[in-house]
Amino acid sequence: MLATQPAIDTIAITRTFDGIEAATHRVISQIGGMASVIREAKIAVLKPNFVAGRSAETGSTTSFALLKAVAAEVHACGAEPVLCETPGTEFDREATYTILGVEKFCADNGIRIVRIDPEGGEQDWIELRPAGAKSLRRFRIPRLLCRDPINRVQEACFINLPVLKTHVVSTMTLGMKNPMGILPRPDRRAMHTFGIAQCIVDMNRGLKPDLTIVDGSVGQDGEGPLYGDKADLQVLVAGRDSLAVDLVCCQLVGIKPRAIPHLKLALEQLGKPSWTQVGEDVSMIKQFRLPEQRSLYRFIFWLMYPLDYPYSWMAERGKHFCTTLYGTGLVGTRPQINEASCTHCGICVKTCPLPNVIDLKTLKVNYKTCQRCLLCYEACPENAISVKGYSGARRSS
Repeated sequence: MLATQPAIDTIAITRTFDGIEAATHRVISQIGGMASVIREAKIAVLKPNFVAGRSAETGSTTSFALLKAVAAEVHACGAEPVLCETPGTEFDREATYTILGVEKFCADNGIRIVRIDPEGGEQDWIELRPAGAKSLRRFRIPRLLCRDPINRVQEACFINLPVLKTHVVSTMTLGMKNPMGILPRPDRRAMHTFGIAQCIVDMNRGLKPDLTIVDGSVGQDGEGPLYGDKADLQVLVAGRDSLAVDLVCCQLVGIKPRAIPHLKLALEQLGKPSWTQVGEDVSMIKQFRLPEQRSLYRFIFWLMYPLDYPYSWMAERGKHFCTTLYGTGLVGTRPQINEASCTHCGICVKTCPLPNVIDLKTLKVNYKTCQRCLLCYEACPENAISVKGYSGARRSS
C-alpha cells in the first residue's frame, strides 16, 4: 500500500484460453513474480470485486480461479493471503458471501477472511489525508494495511483484483475504482455525495495497490456492473500502476479513456503514466457499449447518499437509506413472480441460497431479505419470474 511504484511500470497481458489459474500464474511471472510484490510483507490483502451475489460467470465478480492462483503465489512466498471485501452498501456482506460460496472457497484455499467493521469503527480503521486531494480529503483504510509503527516494516501488501466491466454510475469500474470497496461505508457515501469521479482520483493518491490484476476472463458491458451483458474477453491485465492498467484495459475494449470521467481527471491531475508492455500482443478484443446516460436515474441514485446522512443519525447502526429503500421492493433491480405462469414447482425456492426470500403460497418475494442475485429468475423453467427495474437482465420473448 505504501510501496513506491516504479517510474516506468510493466504491464502484462495474457489470454486465459488455457484456464484462468494458468493464466494468472503466467501474468504474475511476466510482471516480475510475486516475490517482487510481497517483499518483506507478512500478509497479502486480496481485494476482489464481490460487489453483490452475482457469479463470476455473469461478469459481475472476480473469478475464484484467479483468487486461488493469487493465493497460491502468496503462500509460495511464505506470506498469508487475507481476503478483505465488503459489497455495495445496499447488499448484506454475509448474504453475499453465502450466495457466492466465499467461506468454503477460502477455507479450501488457505485464505483468511477479515471481517472489518463496515461502518468504520475506530478499532479497524486508520485515517489517511492524501496530499493534493480535492474532494475526498480524508478517508479511512484498514489498519492491517499500515506499517508496523515500531519496526517501520510493511506488514501487508495490497493486491487489487477488479473485474473488467462497465458501471452505470462511474461508466467503467477497473483498477482505480475497485479499492473503494475496502473503505468503510460512510466514506463510500462521501465519495458518492461529493462526486465519484474526483473522489476516485483522490482515493488513489493515498491508497496505492502493490499489484493490480484485472479479471477480464469474463467481463461485462452495457448496463454493468451487475446486470449488463456478459463479455467473454478471456484476458488478464496486470501491473503496479492502476491508472496504466486501466488505460490498457480501455484499449482492449475500444473505449477512449477520456470518456471515463475518473480516468479523464486522473490523466489531467496525475499525468499519463509510462509503461512497458509484456506478454501477448493483443489488439481490441471487443467494442464495449458504455451504459446509457440516464440523468433521472443518476440523480435519484446520487440523492440516496446525501439523504443517508440524516437517516443514519436516526436509524440503527448499520442501517442505511438505500437498503431501506431497496427493501420496499419499489425500486432497484428485483425479481417478480407472475402468478398466472407459476406452477408452484418450487425450483425458485430450492435455487435461492438464502432462507425466507420466496413464499410459494403467496408467490411474493421478500425484498428485505432478497439480495437480487436473480438465480431464481435464471432457474425458473416456466419463465414465470420477470425482472423489474433498470438493468440489462431481461427475459427474451
